[in-house]
Amino acid sequence: MDYPIYHNNSWKKASEVHVSIFDVGFLRGYGIFDFFRIMNGRPVFMNDHLDRFLSSAQKMGIHHTYQKNDLANIILELAAMSKDECLGVKMVLSAGDSLGGFEPTSGSQLFVIPNPFQFTDFEKGMKLKSFEFQREMADIKSLNYAFALRNWTKIKSEGFDEYIYFTTEDGVTECSRSNLFLVKNGIIITPKSGILEGITRKKIIEICQKNHLPLEIRDVSLQEFKDSDEVFTTGSTKRVVPILQIDEIMFEIGEVTRKLYAVLMREEG
Repeated sequence: MDYPIYHNNSWKKASEVHVSIFDVGFLRGYGIFDFFRIMNGRPVFMNDHLDRFLSSAQKMGIHHTYQKNDLANIILELAAMSKDECLGVKMVLSAGDSLGGFEPTSGSQLFVIPNPFQFTDFEKGMKLKSFEFQREMADIKSLNYAFALRNWTKIKSEGFDEYIYFTTEDGVTECSRSNLFLVKNGIIITPKSGILEGITRKKIIEICQKNHLPLEIRDVSLQEFKDSDEVFTTGSTKRVVPILQIDEIMFEIGEVTRKLYAVLMREEG
């Protein structure tokens, strides 16, 4: 099915939706987004995603008139249209046009872009290449992924699937588009500083707390990740995916990773 795109106040054919050449999201990356899923016509963790979307807009200083209920109604309209088992939904809010190319001079622009979606294969796992890097405004889901894209061809040519970002101050932070966990001696650990607090990360933390699983939220060094028993990443595009390699260090898919994946699947249902 060819889905329409929501632009400002209505659903339109994709061919009818355009971004202005003066748009500061396009010109300057001054915009935010969020991504979530509609599964069998039901939005997954919609309230959490809308809270983060609105928080990102506020932190970025993008002025708009949308209330949470307005956005929820748009998503529910899309859910009613959905014909696919899994639909990925990207919500984008740009600060609007600027005739001078810098300071916005018009109202913000909202886009809701749906597409059929397939998950990363759990059993295939992922391989990570370490990079010393800290995303600017890490707690905002901004449009700026320039660093990740700049080096993407290089890490893919080396056989890796993603980055594991780290700094000397905070240790490991995150991947370019997902959060990270390790398991050591039965303790589940996830980085605390310099991260975007993902919705799936939040759900895994809640699962650990509800099931009384040992959990630590703290700064974690790259060496701790390499010395761990299990590593996995979480995100709306991934759910839970095991990490099979960090640089030269190899890992197996562990029991804790499998258990958390299974529980998350039940939570979604």
